This record gives sequence, structure tokens and C-alpha cells, in this order.
Amino acid sequence: MDDGTVSVPDEQYERLAALAAARGVSPETQLARLIDDAYAGLDGDGDAPESLPLGVCDGSDEE
Repeated sequence: MDDGTVSVPDEQYERLAALAAARGVSPETQLARLIDDAYAGLDGDGDAPESLPLGVCDGSDEE
């Protein structure tokens, strides 16, 4: 992934900073992890719905 600039509104930055502090990382590291997780979700290599724990869905509308 290319390095770039991301703008985060003040109220969301406070939430990001709190989440990062709870995980013991910097807000920048936490934001990078969130972006990486979002891109990973686009891979289609996620777990099959039947392998997920009870009560967890994969976000699809298929039954």
C-alpha cells in the first residue's frame, strides 16, 4: 500500500486515539491497521460462514 495522507475529523480522531490507547499503539498505527483490515475484507478470502462462531455472520444476505 502506498503511503498517503488521511484526514480524520476531530471527533473521530478522539475515538481513534482512545481505541489506540486501549490497544497500546499510536493513533497512526491503529488507523493503518483499520485501513489494512478494510482492504483485507475486499480479498474474499474470509472464513466460510459455516466456520464462524455461532451468532457471527459474514455480512452477506445469503442463507
